[in-house]
Amino acid sequence: MQQCYYLAGEWDFVLVFLVRSMDQYVELTRSLFLESSNVKTFNTLVVMNRVKTERTVPVDEPGG
Repeated sequence: MQQCYYLAGEWDFVLVFLVRSMDQYVELTRSLFLESSNVKTFNTLVVMNRVKTERTVPVDEPGG
């Protein structure tokens, strides 16, 4: 797992995984979610393309 966010609202958590293949994803979701009595439902979002990955935000200097 790369990232985990605890949320307020419709969902409780957002987990960010990086997997090599959909087969690996299926295996991961089966072991973590489908076989767990603590997880009632889960949703999947698939990233099509990375737009921004750096954590910095460019800020112009005042008067510059």
